Amino acid sequence: MKLKNYTIYTLAIIVIACSPSYNLQLYNDEVIEVQFPVDSTILTIIKPYQNGIESQMSEVLCVSEMEMKKGKPESLLGNFVTDLCLNYADAHVCVMNNGGLRSSLPKGNITIGDVYSLMPFENELVVLELDIESFKILVDYITKRGGEPFSGMTLIASSKGYDIQEVTKLGHFFDFNKENKIRILTSDYLANGGDKMWFFKDKEQDKVGVKLRDAIIDHCRKSDTISSKLDNRLIFTENEK
Repeated sequence: MKLKNYTIYTLAIIVIACSPSYNLQLYNDEVIEVQFPVDSTILTIIKPYQNGIESQMSEVLCVSEMEMKKGKPESLLGNFVTDLCLNYADAHVCVMNNGGLRSSLPKGNITIGDVYSLMPFENELVVLELDIESFKILVDYITKRGGEPFSGMTLIASSKGYDIQEVTKLGHFFDFNKENKIRILTSDYLANGGDKMWFFKDKEQDKVGVKLRDAIIDHCRKSDTISSKLDNRLIFTENEK
């Protein structure tokens, strides 16, 4: 069995006058190939587990009508994931991030392995309640980044920002004039301030009890066929002169 090459660095260090500081005198970069024979006993032990995992990962959950990729300002993949997540919690809006979507979903058969490639993390779904000011910061974050995956609302913005009055549609008919807080569904990673979403930190988290990956798998299992569409949920307009 051949292993990856390892680089071994040879350093000559001279200690000067009992001082804790060191001077680098020589640097030698040498590549040494490491090899060792296959251990048949270990392979025998591993093989049943490997076969079991491969069998589980190859299970077909559903069929996708199209390839879904992430992108900005919106994408088939981002819309698909955030739309389905709203079915698993009592929330008005779902917000995720493009960085958390690690691969695309192919056209045709969708396997458990495909979903694990898309979402390899153990992120859980949580719900946060935001007041109007915190919600404005969230919308500003989304628009300034040129778009992040979200569902439950439609935003119209320009390169200079947005006007809260341009939030033209909110899922579940949310009305800031009648309700004080808007419920945001996201992952625990983002809720803890990941991907610079600092405005979520220190907000009380209502755990849904479902991992994001499991929600995707469950949705796919319940669907013979899945699809997505671009619906202009985030529109950037030219600034008025």
